[in-house]
Amino acid sequence: MYILISIFMFYAAGIIAYELGFFSFFFTIVFALLIYNSFVLKKYMYNSVIIAFLLLSAVNCNYNSNSVLAQHINENMSVRVEIINKNLSHSDYLSYNGAVLTIDGKKLDSRENTIVYVDKNTEISENSIVEIKGDIQGTYFSKNKLLFNYKNYLRGKKIHAVIFAEGKAAVIKKDFSLLNEISLNFEEYTKNTFYSNLSRKNADIILSIILSESDYLEEDLYNGIKKMGLAHIFAVSGTHIVIMYGFMLFVFMALGISRRMSWILSWSIIWFYGFLVGFPVSVMRSLVMFTLLFGSEVLYRKYSSLNAIGLAALILTVYNPYWLFDAGFLLSFSAALSFILFSRFISIHIPEEKKFLRNICMYIFLQVLTLPVISYFFNYVPLMGIVYNIILIPVFTVVLAWGFLLLFLNGMFSVILTVPFRIFDLILTSLRYLVCFSDNFAFNGIVVRSMSFSEIMFFYTALFLCLYLADHKKCFIKKLVFTVFISFYAVIYAIYPILDTNLYFSVADAGQGLFTSVRYKDFSFIIDCGSSKRGFGEYTAVPYLVKHGVENVDCIFISHWDQDHCSGLADIQNNINVKNLFSSSKNEEYLNAVIAEKGGVINIDENLKIHVLWPEKNYYSRNKNNSSLVLVLDYMNMNILLPGDIEGDVERLILEDIEKSTILVVPHHGSSTSSTEEFVKKSGAEISVLSYGKNNYGIPDTDVVKRYEFSGSKVLSTFEHGEINFVLKDGNLYYNKYTGESSENYYRLYFELIIPKLFIFIALLAWMWIKKEECYELQNNNRFN
Repeated sequence: MYILISIFMFYAAGIIAYELGFFSFFFTIVFALLIYNSFVLKKYMYNSVIIAFLLLSAVNCNYNSNSVLAQHINENMSVRVEIINKNLSHSDYLSYNGAVLTIDGKKLDSRENTIVYVDKNTEISENSIVEIKGDIQGTYFSKNKLLFNYKNYLRGKKIHAVIFAEGKAAVIKKDFSLLNEISLNFEEYTKNTFYSNLSRKNADIILSIILSESDYLEEDLYNGIKKMGLAHIFAVSGTHIVIMYGFMLFVFMALGISRRMSWILSWSIIWFYGFLVGFPVSVMRSLVMFTLLFGSEVLYRKYSSLNAIGLAALILTVYNPYWLFDAGFLLSFSAALSFILFSRFISIHIPEEKKFLRNICMYIFLQVLTLPVISYFFNYVPLMGIVYNIILIPVFTVVLAWGFLLLFLNGMFSVILTVPFRIFDLILTSLRYLVCFSDNFAFNGIVVRSMSFSEIMFFYTALFLCLYLADHKKCFIKKLVFTVFISFYAVIYAIYPILDTNLYFSVADAGQGLFTSVRYKDFSFIIDCGSSKRGFGEYTAVPYLVKHGVENVDCIFISHWDQDHCSGLADIQNNINVKNLFSSSKNEEYLNAVIAEKGGVINIDENLKIHVLWPEKNYYSRNKNNSSLVLVLDYMNMNILLPGDIEGDVERLILEDIEKSTILVVPHHGSSTSSTEEFVKKSGAEISVLSYGKNNYGIPDTDVVKRYEFSGSKVLSTFEHGEINFVLKDGNLYYNKYTGESSENYYRLYFELIIPKLFIFIALLAWMWIKKEECYELQNNNRFN
C-alpha cells in the first residue's frame, strides 16, 4: 500500500482547502468519513495519522503566513538585517537577500526573510549585518487569476514584505557567517573562472546551470530554451542534479567502486555542491528527492519509489507548504512521477534492446503527465522537446561534467587549460546557435490555455485509469469504462460549451488603468486594455488572454488614447488575432481604427447588442477624457455601462440616453471630476466597479465612493478585490473576486452548472452497470455452452 503517497495527498488537499477558504468544511467531511472507516476497516492508526496531517496543514499554513515585518507595511522604520547575498538585478535597484533581526531596535523572536532594495549607486557588503532605514512594502502583484503570482513566489522563499532602503547602510558586523562566506567565495571563484576564459554569453550559460540561477541567461535565449523543452536543465526543476548524479555514479563504478559506495560518494559530493551554491529552492528539492528515491534503492532491499516520492514531497511541504503552488516543485514531482509510472506500467511492454524506442516513449509519457503543469504555468507545449531532449541531454551531460572539471582544475592548472577552455567555449557557442536556429521552426510547439482545476482532475483521473486498465488486461469492462469517460468528456467539454448562452464579463486588475473583456458564445471582445504600469501588454494583457484560451478577438474598443486605456494594445495585436478595432478618434499608430459615433449599434445576435452613446459626430474637446467612447452592452434586459473617462460635462449630455444599469464601470476610475449626482442617480447601477491602482491622483475620490454607496449601488474595486468576474445568466447576476469572495447567490451557479454534469455522469455509469451485467450473463452462457 502506498501509505506515504496517500498521506501526502490528504496533506496537500488540506493546504489547498486552507488557501481557498473552505478548510473547516473539508476537514469535517474527511473527519466523518475517516471515523466511519475506522469502525468498518479497523484502521485506527492510519486514519489517525491522516487526521493529524490534515490539522498540520492548517497549522503550518497559518504559521508560514505570519509576519512581523508585514505588520509595518507602508511605514518608514529602522531595521537590522543580515545581508546574505546579492541578487542578479534587471531593475532600477540593486537587491539583496536578507533576514531581519530587529525592527526599530526591537528584536524579533525569529529571523524573517526579506529582500532589501537599494539605489544602484549604493552597494552593501554581502555576508554582513547592517542597520538601514527604509520603507517597508508589501509583496505587490497583479491580482488576476491564472497569472504569475509574485506573492506566492515570494512565500515560497518565506518572504512576506520587502524593504526599500534610504541612504547608506551602517555596517554592524562583517563576515558574520563562515558557511555563507564559503558559499560566496565559491560563487565568486566560479564567475571569475568562466568570465575570464569564456565569452560573456557562453559564461552566462554555464553559470546559469552550475549556480542554479536562470537569471544569468538573456531573455531571448531563455525563451528559446523553454520552447525547446530544455528549461528543466536550467534550474527550473533541478534536472542538472540528476545529470550530475548519473555521471558521477557512472565514473565511480567504471573505476571499480561498488554501486553502494559509488552512491554514497555521489550523494556526499552533490550535497556539498548544494551547500556551495547556497541551497536554492530547485537544488534543495532535487537533493531531497534524489536522496530518497535513489538512496532507498541502493541502500535497502525493500523499496517503494512511489512512497519515496511521497515522503520527499511531504518533507518539503512540511518545511514550506507554499512550495505546493510553485511551478518548479510541481514540475519536479510530476516529472519524477512520470519516470516511476513509465518504468512500472509502460517500459515492461518494450523490449530492453530497443533503447531508442524506450527513450522516445519515456519522453512522450513525460510530456503527457506534465501537460497540466506546463499548460497552467507556461501555456506552451514544446512538441519538438522530445527530439531536443533525446539529442541534447547527452550533450548537456558532457557540458556539465566538462564545466565542473574545468572549474575544479582551474585553481591548480590554469596555465595548461587554455585549449580545453577554448574547445568548451566553441561547444557553448554551438549550443547558442542551435537554440537561435531552432527558434525559427514553425512547429516547435503549440500555445495552450491554462487548464481549470476540474479539467486537471479529469485529466489525471482518466490517465491513471488508463494505466490501471492497461496493467489489468483481464478487466472485461475496459471498453465500457473508456466509453463512459470519452462520452463524458465529449458532452462536458465539447457539446456543453456550445449550448452555453451566458454572458461573461471580467474587469481585470490593471493597476492604474482599465482592462475589461467579454465572452459570449464564440464571440470575444475587449473594452480598453491599458495601464500606467510598464510592460502591461507583455506581462499582463497578453498572458491573461492566452491563459483564458483567447486566440481571436472579434472587437477591441479603445475609449480614448490615454496610456492607461490603450498601452497593452500593440502587444495584443502582435500576439492575438484581432479582427476589428474601434475608438472615438484617429490615432497615428493605429490607422486601422474605425471611428465609432453616437447612435452606432453592433448586433451580435438577438440577445446581445452594443450601443454607442458618445461621442457625437465631429465632437471635439481639448479635454481628451470627454472624447471617450461610452458603450452599453445590452444583454437580455440587463446592461453594462462603460463610460471611459468622461467627466461631468459629458455625463449631463448623455443623461437622457442612460437607463438603469446592471453593472457600471465607474467613469474616470472614480475621479472627483466625474460621477455627478445626476449621473449616479440616473445610472442606478446594481454594482459599480472602480478600476484603479496605487496612485498619487487622489483616485478614487472618497465623496464619489460615498455617492455610489448612498445610491444603493454595491461598490467593488480592482485595487481591493483584484480581478472581478461577472456572469449574466437568465436575468440573474453572479460575480466572484480574486480575493475569494462571491455574490450571495453564487452557490446557485455551482448547482446549475454542476448538477446537470453530475446527472450526465451518473447516467453514463448506470448505462455501464447495465452493460456490465449483460457481459456477465454472456460470459456465463459461454461457459455452459
